[in-house]
Amino acid sequence: MKEQPLRTTVIGSYPFPGWLEFACQNLEEFGEADREEMIDDAVVAAVHDQSSAGLDVITDGEQTRLDFNLSFYGYLEGIDLESAPPRRFGPPAHDQRGKHKISWPFEAPNGLGTVDDFNRLQRLTEGKATLTASVPGPYTLSGRLLPNRRYPDRWAITEELIPIVRQRS
Repeated sequence: MKEQPLRTTVIGSYPFPGWLEFACQNLEEFGEADREEMIDDAVVAAVHDQSSAGLDVITDGEQTRLDFNLSFYGYLEGIDLESAPPRRFGPPAHDQRGKHKISWPFEAPNGLGTVDDFNRLQRLTEGKATLTASVPGPYTLSGRLLPNRRYPDRWAITEELIPIVRQRS
């Protein structure tokens, strides 16, 4: 029997470089081309680290996302984003963050941003690596949405999000 090695990859978000974290706190100082260059540079750094570590499957390190799932809410229509976080000091844990109100049936007419992220990763790796992208599932996305009359619980919200995640990632 021929042995096959276990393919390795990262799970979850790769940490932002310190300079990117600083830049994100001062985005008004940068132009659009500067911001695109910062994202490209952060992805190149994440790819370099993964390649140097010998990983078989490379990601973009989610360098364009503030959080694994929080960034996706900005692509969804039909929700009213929370105006102010309920916690202002210290990093809130996933279950301590506020929730968004559902205002209309969900839509993602421009996708969820992952296609653009993946295309950037392909461009920056020049086809020299096996690539993957991570996308939160509908149940994860439902966790920060408040049930209402139309969607009385998290499962009803999840069912509504399934086709959006499948089609628009």
